[in-house]
Amino acid sequence: MYVDREWVQHRMAEYEVGKEKKRPVIEFLAKLFGHKGAVFGAAIIILFVFTAAFAPWLAPYEYDKPDISAVLQPPSAEHLFGTDEFGRDILSRIVYGARISLNVSLVAVGISLVVGTVLGALAGYYGGVVDYIVTSITDIAWAFPTTLLAIAFIAALGTGIENVVIAIALASWAGYCRVVRGQFLSLREREYIQAARILGMSDGRIIFRHMLPNAVAPVIVMATLELPKAIVIEASLSFLGLGAKPPAPSWGVILDSGKGLIGQAPWISFFPGLMIMLIVLGFNLFGDALRDVLDPNT
Repeated sequence: MYVDREWVQHRMAEYEVGKEKKRPVIEFLAKLFGHKGAVFGAAIIILFVFTAAFAPWLAPYEYDKPDISAVLQPPSAEHLFGTDEFGRDILSRIVYGARISLNVSLVAVGISLVVGTVLGALAGYYGGVVDYIVTSITDIAWAFPTTLLAIAFIAALGTGIENVVIAIALASWAGYCRVVRGQFLSLREREYIQAARILGMSDGRIIFRHMLPNAVAPVIVMATLELPKAIVIEASLSFLGLGAKPPAPSWGVILDSGKGLIGQAPWISFFPGLMIMLIVLGFNLFGDALRDVLDPNT
């Protein structure tokens, strides 16, 4: 078979030049944080990350220490968010609860991202039987609501934070798979990919060096928007008694403990609900801004 090596070298040179012309990191960050939503969202995220990292120093009381003399106290100078039915400080429990929410969401989203990206890359690159099998499994997973699927996995695995992480990851990978597969189906027909094949590059090198970097932008945006979704699912599972167990300071556990006291002590449910709303807002604002900046049409 005749191979026009000059054509191949020209296409690969065009690809390398294209990589060099990509916007530098400083320009990208300047554009991102020129977006008001990104600034506001990042500020909220940083605040919660800081709170989770320094919880032992920021919490005014021990999160699991009951105080019979302070049962169901409303918000005051001594207890800014009030106390629960055991006299435990709500603010301290919320501060420690940030650790659970962020850890669960980051690990679960990280696992689902890796699984979905690998399967999507294999399906999009090889096509044929591999694509059919992966797409069929993806369609089945995609047919179920994420929370419902997570509950099904919890029923099979058992309750607990570790199983919540696994359940959320197994229920969330399909979205990444579909996105990456679509990107790879488009990229594999590009001339520089055909040139790489002709030059004898291995499939692994083509996938991870030449294709995946060009498909990663929508995956990053999707992961940013999936983080708040994972936080809500963890809180929902804990609220239902399928996640963290008392006295763990999960925001869902705090909500569950306050549901029967909503008329007598509404602050028990109000403040963890407010925290969930704020962190979801922060990630959504930042994710939307990141999507706008990475959109080549803007």
